[in-house]
Formats: sequence, structure tokens, C-alpha cells
Amino acid sequence: MPTSETLDRGSSEGMTLESAQALLLQLATVLPAPGFSGTSLSSEEKVAARTAEPPEVAARYKTLVEQIPAVIFMAFLDKGLSEAYVSPHVETILGFTQEQWLNDPVQWYNQIHPDDRTRWSIEAAQLILSAQPLRSVYRVIARDGHVVWFHCQVKIVLTEDGRPWFIHGAAFDITDLKQAEIALQQAHDELEARVQERTAELAQANRNLQREIAERKRAEAGLARTVEELTRSNADLQQFAYSASHDLQEPLRMAGLYSQMLQRKFGGKLSASGDEYIGHIVTGVKRMDQLLADLRAFIQSSTKGEEPAQDVDAGEALNRALAGLTAAIESSGASITHGPLPCVRMHEFQLEQLFQNLIGNAIRYRSEKPPQIHVCAEQSCDEWRFSVQDNGIGIDPQYSEQIFGMFKRLHNWASHPGTGMGLAICKRIVERAGGRIWVESQVGQGSTFLFTIPTRKNQSAE
Repeated sequence: MPTSETLDRGSSEGMTLESAQALLLQLATVLPAPGFSGTSLSSEEKVAARTAEPPEVAARYKTLVEQIPAVIFMAFLDKGLSEAYVSPHVETILGFTQEQWLNDPVQWYNQIHPDDRTRWSIEAAQLILSAQPLRSVYRVIARDGHVVWFHCQVKIVLTEDGRPWFIHGAAFDITDLKQAEIALQQAHDELEARVQERTAELAQANRNLQREIAERKRAEAGLARTVEELTRSNADLQQFAYSASHDLQEPLRMAGLYSQMLQRKFGGKLSASGDEYIGHIVTGVKRMDQLLADLRAFIQSSTKGEEPAQDVDAGEALNRALAGLTAAIESSGASITHGPLPCVRMHEFQLEQLFQNLIGNAIRYRSEKPPQIHVCAEQSCDEWRFSVQDNGIGIDPQYSEQIFGMFKRLHNWASHPGTGMGLAICKRIVERAGGRIWVESQVGQGSTFLFTIPTRKNQSAE
């Protein structure tokens, strides 16, 4: 059996809850209950035991209890529920001295947080009625008003006849832990709220996206219908323009014929103004005839035609184009040369039209010297680059893009007759073949028109 000397060897420094419990167990074996003799104590003996503890044992018990970092308390139940003891940690934790706490019988109840009083009263009543140990967490208001969270463990001691005698327990300050728990819960709640908010935002964004996708699909369907309608309308318009230009050709030919007959029969016999009027009619008919021819050519360059693209010998296409320009070549004294020309895949009549327009322009916009025109081609990567070079009047670089537009003319009809559609037709033909066209020129230094046609292996079959 341990002795009092054995207990003196312990140290209060670094004491843990487990070591304190071990010491209390040793204390229980060293200090038998007052008056214990194997028989029940009388009421007088019990009273004497409570009031006459051996001073040395009581001092050791008090020293041991006060080393525990908690509020240790004991209260008698047969004396009107008044506290008999509270450890000095009550002042460290709550700011009340032992005397202040013990002198007021209801001090402990008054300091319980109002929101916890009902629950604490019920739990305390259950403790007394059931004599079962109580473990609970509740809040206590310190002397300066701040709130302290306690984890409380309470046990009840009964008399031998089963009546409540006294209660004793310990209250551990868990404020830091509780605050951390509350902060963690707040963080969790904030995160949960943010997740819900973000989920709602994403759901709304998804709904908006679905609406946008649906609207885009409707717009694309509408656009497809519009394109289809425009394509159909454009085809109808092109057919109408082609038919109209063809139908106008006959009356225009008759007007030209009769105007020429008038010019031959009455030329020089009419007044000066009369001859001038007939001359205007002849010129206007020629201009209109050229315009209708260019309009038909432009329409043909905008459509695929009845025949698919085929392998065309560019040299042969050039010769056929020159055959159609015989009169202009002879009247201008033009000299036309060319280097080796490849086979390309495109519509044969469009390649002829392309050469004819570019060479015809070179003859039309010649300088005072006879036109000298050279056509050549060279392969560059996956395309053929053609060039038509002349020694004509040249073009101001600021108009190098403008001249490929419909009805774009840089000179008047009188000095350089033309409809302003020739280069627009060239641009349409080249782009349809998958190439591009541009001009390099300076005023008075001639012009070089260049266009590209993809090599046959890089053209998709039509």
C-alpha cells in the first residue's frame, strides 16, 4: 500500500491529466474514509468527518487539486445546494476570487449564459435524479463580461441509504477550441454558400449559353435560308441579265447597222451637226454592244458553267485569245511574246477570257510607242504565277486595288474606250480558280499584271 512518503515524491511540474488521476488513485488508497470500520457511518460521524479532516491530508489534497488546470468544485446537496469548495482557477478563468464565488450561493447559476440555463437546469436535475455522471458543454459569463466555454464533468455522491450527499466535478476551459470550431464552421458555411452561389452562377451561365446556342442555331438556319434565297435570286438575276443582254443584242445590231448605213449614204451631205449626231449614234451602239458583251462575260465568270473544270494548255488558250484580238493587234502594231506556259485546271473559256482582257487592256492603254507585251509563267511552291507585262501608260499605285472593281475606270471613254468591267471579270475568274490577282505599276513605266493558279495536285476536283 502506498504511504504518505510515497506521495511526497511527486512533482507538480509538467503534470498531465493522466498523472493527476494516478495521484488521486494513490490518494484514495492512502486516505481511508473517516471513521471507516467496515460498518456504516452514523449521521453524527459523517458530519464530523466533513468538518474534521486531518490537516495534513487536507493540505495535500488541496495542493494536488489546485495543480489541475481547471475549475474544480464541490457542493453539498443536503445543505441547500451550496458550494463547499472551488479551486483558485476560477479567478484565473472567470475573474472571481474563491471568496466571491463561495459567498454567493447562486453565483454559479447567475453566471451561466442565459441561452444555456434551461438546458443546464434540466441536465442538473437529471444528474440528481439518476445519479449518473454528467458531461456537458456550456457557456459562462466571466466577471468582465466575456464568454468562456466550459467542458464540464460532474459526478454525484450518495449516502448509504441512497440519498444525494454532494456533487463534485471539473470544468475545463475549451474557449479556444470552441472558437476554432466556430471559425471552422463559419468558414465551412461561407464556403458552402460560395459553392452554392457559384453553382447557381454556373447554372445560370449554362442556361444563358444554351439560349445563345439555340438563338445562334436559329440565326444560322435563318442565314442559311437567306443565303439560299439570295443564291437563287442571284441565279435568277444572272439568268435575266444574260437573257436581256442577249435579247438586246439584235435590236442593238439593227440600230448599229442602220446608223452605219446613214453614215455611208449621207455622210458629208448633211449639216455638221447632222454628221455629228450620226457619229454619236454609231459610237453609242458600239459602246453598248461592248457593255453587253462584257456583262455576259462577267455572268459567265460568276457561274460554273455547264462543263466542269479541266486540264487546259495555257499556251493554246493564249493563242485562241490572241486570235480574237487580231484586229486590235494589227491596228496598234502590238508585239506579243510568251515563254513556256503550263497546263492548269480551270474552265477553258474563262482562261481565254482572262488572257484576252489583260492583253486587250495592254493594247487599249498603250503609250505613244507600239505595245510590247510579254506573257510568262513560273512555278512557285504549290501554284503557277502568270504575268502579263506591257510598256503602256502605267497606273498610279494608289489605284492598284480600285481598278479591279466593277465599272471602275481611270480614263474617259473618248481617250480610252472601255466598260470598266474587264479587270473585274479577271478578278472573278482567278478567284474562282482558287488564285489571286494584282498589279505592279508606275505611271509612264508600263504595268505588270500577275495572277496565280494552284497546281493541279492542290486543286480539289469540281
